[in-house]
Amino acid sequence: MKEETKVWLEIVEEDYKDMNVMLKAHRYRGAVFFAQQAVEKIIKAWIVEYKNCIPRKTHNIALLIKDAGFNKSEIEDLDVDELTLAYTRVRYTDLSRQYYNTKEKAEKVLKIAQETYLWIKNKFKNN
Repeated sequence: MKEETKVWLEIVEEDYKDMNVMLKAHRYRGAVFFAQQAVEKIIKAWIVEYKNCIPRKTHNIALLIKDAGFNKSEIEDLDVDELTLAYTRVRYTDLSRQYYNTKEKAEKVLKIAQETYLWIKNKFKNN
């Protein structure tokens, strides 16, 4: 594995752990932020490792999935567009309060993020 990929994956694991810490602390906006970041960065790690290029500087998960060469339907049709929206929503106080001020409101995006993250992590193990 490339050194750059290892660095990406170390940060990914940190973000994923931070998501869980924030969730346990009932800090849902933070949990959503770190969940989205874990997915974004694990895809970028894949691009570095298997596409041999620098990933584009974007938070658009669907674009990154395309760049990685993943078939969106392989990810069981998860609503990854919701992850892209989540990034914007957590950056603005009024939106984060509207969308992620309770566990129930945050759960949808957290589930999408966790399933996407675990799917890609499994692809790393199998390649």
